[in-house]
Amino acid sequence: MQEKEESSSIHHRSRTVQVLSVAIASAYLNSIFFGFSYGASNHEFELPLVNWLRNSNLYPQDPIREAFARFPTLFWAVVAYFSHWFDTEKVLFIFFLITKILFFLAVARIVAARAKDNRLVAYIVLAIALSPFLNDQTPLGASTVLDSVQTQTTFAVALLVWVGCFLLEQRWIPAALLGALVIYVDALYFVFMLFAIATFAAFDWRERRSEILAAGLLGIAISIPWLFMFRGLIHNEFPSGYVEALLAFYPFHLNLRSHDSYEIAIGAGIVVAAALIVIVARRARISRDVRLEILTASFLVPVCLGAIFGKFYLTPVLARLQLLRADSFLLLYSILLVQIYGANLLGTVAQSAGAACLLGVTAILLPIADSVGLVWLLILATALWVDPHHRFDRVVRSVSGVPVIRAVLLGLLFAGIIATLLMHVEWSFTVAVCLTILMGCCCAVSKQNEESVKWLGGLASVACSVVFLSLVISHDPALHHIWNPVVSPTRLESDWRAVQEWAGTNSPPDAIFLVPTYPGGFRAFSERSSWGEWKDGQAMYLYPPFEAEYRKRMMAVGYSWGNWMGTEAITQKYKQLSWNQLLETARENHLSYIIQFREVIYPANPLFANQSYSVYKVAY
Repeated sequence: MQEKEESSSIHHRSRTVQVLSVAIASAYLNSIFFGFSYGASNHEFELPLVNWLRNSNLYPQDPIREAFARFPTLFWAVVAYFSHWFDTEKVLFIFFLITKILFFLAVARIVAARAKDNRLVAYIVLAIALSPFLNDQTPLGASTVLDSVQTQTTFAVALLVWVGCFLLEQRWIPAALLGALVIYVDALYFVFMLFAIATFAAFDWRERRSEILAAGLLGIAISIPWLFMFRGLIHNEFPSGYVEALLAFYPFHLNLRSHDSYEIAIGAGIVVAAALIVIVARRARISRDVRLEILTASFLVPVCLGAIFGKFYLTPVLARLQLLRADSFLLLYSILLVQIYGANLLGTVAQSAGAACLLGVTAILLPIADSVGLVWLLILATALWVDPHHRFDRVVRSVSGVPVIRAVLLGLLFAGIIATLLMHVEWSFTVAVCLTILMGCCCAVSKQNEESVKWLGGLASVACSVVFLSLVISHDPALHHIWNPVVSPTRLESDWRAVQEWAGTNSPPDAIFLVPTYPGGFRAFSERSSWGEWKDGQAMYLYPPFEAEYRKRMMAVGYSWGNWMGTEAITQKYKQLSWNQLLETARENHLSYIIQFREVIYPANPLFANQSYSVYKVAY
């Protein structure tokens, strides 16, 4: 008995060390690959919020203050608090590192408990870390999983992955405690997690009724203060054109019609791949994790509801819930499910070793390719694997016996690697395909398939190692990124920040600037009010009465209301406005200054100008 306990303790310590090592390595690689950005994207709305939390006298008579007062999170209040002693960028960078570590600790814990081959655990988590797909907007809800811009959302995602981890482990009290606390970080994402919590509550009810009830009461007790703190967020009446305005501002959170067909195909393809890998696991009789399957499927419910409501019945309340954004969790867990089952498939079926290797390695590398291009290869590999006649192995065995064909395959492999190293990261897809085919050939031509099966895990490790090494070397040879993940602003971003700093120094605190529709965030570094920013539409979610004012402003700056054309289009529209149009708009709305792109020539002399922007004083 004592020997068993010692062995169990050693195994537990080994697993803990593995999880920590993989998580830290993945967090580091993800940070230097995709970097830390400051002042862009959602920061255009949230950094002014931090300014206002530090000094409530800022932005006088600016209706954006009503949205700031209703922002249902304590995250930015904490950032504002620490910004009294430290630079806001440094505070957010610390949160950025904490978020990455928390996220990859949870992912590594989930994978390590379910992947049989310890060699492949690291490759699964590293593939998540190096995934361009998971570090970009999701294809169905335009949401985020990982992001270079630190916000309350990315922090909430990391915490909620831990909630999912606790649900998988049937630890209801920690899941309820952490889940309830997340409502103070991002209430919207907490709503998405409620679908998973409700699903598991029904699944575990008979065995853990008392624990579920206790967890529910604990969660409710922790959550109640939030309802009082942010009761101003609740609205019983909405403007008549409210939903229309939200769709005009940014439709991608609200319906699938706004997305390109290839985005929908990619999102659906990942879900289909997860369903197929479950069927493969069942047929191969490998160890399945029903709870992971349930967790993944539970997020299909809000995504489907969001798609249906967005198409047929989009009310103001449903629009504010943005249910399509639950695809952050649906796609993450679908990919993890595919990777884990694919890794466990390796080394289980001797009759189709080549197809198994092709399927297993492709599954592990699934998130690596841009836009998850490997999902189609994965579906093809699944079809080849389920073939009862094992024709893939038979064909590969026959053709790989020819020396010329072996030489061609090897040449393709090295060509893919060299192209990856010298040309572009997207060539990693080519490398992955060549490697999986080559490894499948090596297994299939073996005379003793039973012996080759034992080597499939090692062959998969070699394949993944070469792909990851190629990615790391080809990503960015600049040595400073090894220790500094901060993304330097572009010239346009630097010039935009310089305009804001000039405004903060050379204009009165109550000055209002007519600014380009895009980029936004003028309030962030100027601490002055702006008029005409497209990004101000985010305030409508928090303060619906702002809809009328937002519509008025967008129409005045040439915005194509009801027809989203993209940020480049709205930028060009603003550039096409004449001096008389801008001057008339400024005078009607009592604005003090006008900012235009430097390339647009007006008859007036600018007070300030740099390479990208000009600032004009409005004469009354």
